[in-house]
Amino acid sequence: MEKIKILLVDDHQIILDGVKTMLVDEEGIDFIGCASSGSKALEMIKLKSPDIVISDISMPDMTGIELTSKIIELELPVKVLILSMYTTDDYIYNAIKAGARGILPKQDTNKEMLLEAIRTINDGEEYYAPNISINIMKSYVSKIKRLNPQDRSKNYSLTLREKEILKLYVEGFSNQEVAQKLNISIRTVETHKNNIMQKFDFKSTVEMVKFALKNNIVTL
Repeated sequence: MEKIKILLVDDHQIILDGVKTMLVDEEGIDFIGCASSGSKALEMIKLKSPDIVISDISMPDMTGIELTSKIIELELPVKVLILSMYTTDDYIYNAIKAGARGILPKQDTNKEMLLEAIRTINDGEEYYAPNISINIMKSYVSKIKRLNPQDRSKNYSLTLREKEILKLYVEGFSNQEVAQKLNISIRTVETHKNNIMQKFDFKSTVEMVKFALKNNIVTL
């Protein structure tokens, strides 16, 4: 099995040293280096082709959110995991909108959680710390409940199977669990998911969950 190549981006040396210590000798992880700025990170991404970039949000030349947007814009084949002390709703939504595949709070993240996030994201899923996931859903559900019911029940062009799969994602099931529940292959699940993503230009599973809630596909 190929090792997961990790690049760490942070302008605080104590964070660089701490996270490096967590990962450098970990089985299945190839810690390829550190960058103290977004511009340096882009250079290293192009040079060393990491699988995952772990990035802070607050940095002097470019925020982690701007770095994520730039990675998406340049179509660089790397996933971004945000590791930051800034986890308010605005930061979370902006990071997700930019294309981040996971968010962890610095103050509450231990080695076990970091490794779980890395491996989950590397497998094509998304990972948000439990408190962040709860905040995302509470905030969004609150907004949706204030909408006019007629605005929440528009008929979008999803097939019955796509709606079925979408409901299972909302309930928090992974690709493998969805496949098992519906007795279909993971490849089929991923195909349906990709179809939904393309139809509505979603960037993440979180956006699909928001869509399902907003359009009354699941019960609030």
